[in-house]
Amino acid sequence: MITTVYKDFTEINKLQTDIMIFIDTWVRSKKTVVPQKQIIIYMKKRGVKDFTTVFAINSLLRKGYIRRAITGASNKTFYVQLRRV
Repeated sequence: MITTVYKDFTEINKLQTDIMIFIDTWVRSKKTVVPQKQIIIYMKKRGVKDFTTVFAINSLLRKGYIRRAITGASNKTFYVQLRRV
């Protein structure tokens, strides 16, 4: 009997998908760039550690899903969504 093996070809994992869904929701509701601090707070409520979230954000940056926002004389990090999940 032949069995079919299905493989997931998506570029991002579950954690990165959750971050992208949060970013998409933020952008649609607030109409502003997304602060890194808010992403970390949201993921901490879901039980994800800070450094794990930062690594996932950096991976999304490398893969081209988000980019850093260009803001005024701010000392904070903001992100802009480039692709949707």
